[in-house]
Amino acid sequence: HLQRAASPIRLSPCVVGAEAQRWHWDAVHGELHVGSSARGRMCLQAHSDDVDGRVQILVQMGVCRIGGQRPTWTFRMETHPPSACASRFVAPSVPSTATDHNGIALPDTCFGFKSLNRTGHVFIIGDWGGLLTAQGIRPADHRERKFGIRWREFVVGADDCAQRKVAEQMALRAPLSQPDYILNVGDNFYWAGVGSPGAYGIGLDETCNSSTPFAFAQPPFSEQWNIIFESVYRGAGIDGLQWLGVLGNHDYGGWRFSAGWDQAIGYTYAASPGRWMTPAQYWSVKVWYPDFSVDYYFVDSNVIDAMSPDMDPNHNMCSREHNIFGAQCFLTGPTGIEDCKNWFDRLWRDQLAWLGKHLSKSVAEWKVVVTHFPPTFLKEDWDFLCRKHGIDLIISGHTHAQEIYHGDSSVFQNTTYIISGGGGGITSEATPAADGNDDQYGFFDLALGRDEIIIEAISHGGFVRSTTRVKRRLPGINSM
Repeated sequence: HLQRAASPIRLSPCVVGAEAQRWHWDAVHGELHVGSSARGRMCLQAHSDDVDGRVQILVQMGVCRIGGQRPTWTFRMETHPPSACASRFVAPSVPSTATDHNGIALPDTCFGFKSLNRTGHVFIIGDWGGLLTAQGIRPADHRERKFGIRWREFVVGADDCAQRKVAEQMALRAPLSQPDYILNVGDNFYWAGVGSPGAYGIGLDETCNSSTPFAFAQPPFSEQWNIIFESVYRGAGIDGLQWLGVLGNHDYGGWRFSAGWDQAIGYTYAASPGRWMTPAQYWSVKVWYPDFSVDYYFVDSNVIDAMSPDMDPNHNMCSREHNIFGAQCFLTGPTGIEDCKNWFDRLWRDQLAWLGKHLSKSVAEWKVVVTHFPPTFLKEDWDFLCRKHGIDLIISGHTHAQEIYHGDSSVFQNTTYIISGGGGGITSEATPAADGNDDQYGFFDLALGRDEIIIEAISHGGFVRSTTRVKRRLPGINSM
């Protein structure tokens, strides 16, 4: 546990009584050995001045009584926020292209407790941006007969207003929970991402092929931002909250790679009042509360839908059938259809190395991953990362429902994972109820505490569908 620090940890005995304390630390095996001649009471403290360049850590191994061959030590780990800590997430400088800041760590951000139970609340939503029709904003219809087994009946009172109902429940819940920010798992605008600047579109009329540096982060922006995002998620406790997020496969274009996905990153740098925070395809930030911290890792998992050009054209961003002839992203992204799969493969490999490096250095109480595809789609990679580094929670979407897998139901043993794909931007997997008492559309409310995270699933009818308590795990102790 002590070896989690990035810089060396000094061990020194506490002064307890007059008798000398004899001990040594076996760094190879991670064990503390106490000399056989030790008697009475003793304690050990460890201190590191600097961990990962930003945070102090103090490990106090509590006083214990030596009475046998193997004394039991109790200890606590205390972490302290840096002296300069922002109260809102701060975007980096405007990049030349949408991928320039890949892997960036935002400045640490600090929040106080707003309730007596010493927790901080966070909302989670995904797959949320519907279509503007003559009848108002409606979900993209994924239950038409052309989608085969997805066909089901259309439920008036649920399917026709799903995004609006979820947004209304978020606004009703916010004064009670007082969330600090919102985690967004992608598929922000259906069907195919961001549309033409200065107009309303559905992504089919916009591409990532700007040949001018910085252009992706400059107005005018698509009217989708105002109609589908800014004007929908409003109310006391919601206004001004920042959305921290990733891209989904539909943000790239769904069945093509060349939609305006770079503008979904660019809105981070040009929007006012700065609610949108997706500074890169993958990135991280440490969030501090008064007595614990959370390391968030935002990951692009869209490699799942990047296949060879002639495979599965309806679920393939690299599809030869749906990408226009000569499709490319001039300054960022694949250079063409033949490069598309390799480009996303490289992006995933880069992220695996990035995750391994930074997870191994984390001393936060909680390690949380936010990504679009559920971790079962890349099970071998996620299983390795969870076992080795003790990821506490993976937050995802893509599947159009609200699901949580914890304990025996999680294939990753001690790692809980959430699927929050019922934001209402697209029709749900199964038939919803008109009164909203189901797990098809909704959002999650997380109460983050030092020793546990309480996860409540809130439906589009305002029902609390489940409550799950996640206990903190430690790498190398309960990871295997």
